[in-house]
Amino acid sequence: MVIILKTFYIFKLNRQYFKLAHKKPENIYIILKTIYNHNNKDVLVAFDLFDEVCCPINKNFFNSYLFEELSVLEEYTKYRDVHMYHNYFTNEESKITINKSFIKIKSNKFENIFIKSLLDIENLFICNFNKNYYFLSSRYNRLVKKGNI
Repeated sequence: MVIILKTFYIFKLNRQYFKLAHKKPENIYIILKTIYNHNNKDVLVAFDLFDEVCCPINKNFFNSYLFEELSVLEEYTKYRDVHMYHNYFTNEESKITINKSFIKIKSNKFENIFIKSLLDIENLFICNFNKNYYFLSSRYNRLVKKGNI
């Protein structure tokens, strides 16, 4: 059986861009996708733009937060900045990696346990560059989709 994994990127937005994202989330997505698809010649411009739009990730906070939320679950494991969830009853395979600049989730489920755990944290912008969909953590119920999930 082949498991198709979806890759989600989570960014912590600066306050000004978070306000913009509430009004026009597609603009933030276009900026982040441009940075994601940059070529080697534009690396300094992409880095500066990323620095303007996003805040650094507090790895200690996110690691502690996820551990406190999920450590009671038997299917959950953690090693350093990598958290994994393997639930054979719901057929969910998810892995989250906490980096200083972004958080990356690989999962076979769109509504995976890590995204559900992070929804209450403000200023998070969650997107999948391959499928062109995105949403704000605080506005999950009004998910913006372009393309198929």
